Amino acid sequence: MMRNIILGLVIAIVAMTGTAAAYNAALYDAVGANMAPNPIIIQPGESVTLSYHMTNILPGDVNQTFAYSSLVTVKGGTGAAASDLTVTTPVSVTPTSQTYTDVGAITIANGAGSPMDGRYEVKIGAGGGSVEIATATRTIEVPEFPTIALPIAAILGLAFFLQRRREE
Repeated sequence: MMRNIILGLVIAIVAMTGTAAAYNAALYDAVGANMAPNPIIIQPGESVTLSYHMTNILPGDVNQTFAYSSLVTVKGGTGAAASDLTVTTPVSVTPTSQTYTDVGAITIANGAGSPMDGRYEVKIGAGGGSVEIATATRTIEVPEFPTIALPIAAILGLAFFLQRRREE
């Protein structure tokens, strides 16, 4: 039986400590063309690919290599564990201009056995040392079965009722 899957995945860019430089970061779609939607929906057994978009990189930080980091935190759900989600990133990113997108670099997979009501927070960042990273947020939700099935059943019932009235 399919139940309401509320997979609240707030994807935020990790705020790193820094003193000398800063850049803005956001998560974009897989091709790096548009900001990732909010909410993002990932059902158990599915995954989403995102791009890491950096803007306002200081000239001295261009062509510097920044290590990726990620952290998964459970926010709710019966039996939910951080290991339900797998975040895959490259080891590092090297921006070649002041605005740079690491296209399709991040994959977040929801395990097939994860609970239907699991909610997670995922933090992804690149940098450290002298680089300070901004944050971005995304929520991921999956509606439960009754939330989808009941309106559809009501519409079908109404159509059947109206058809019966026309036949009489």
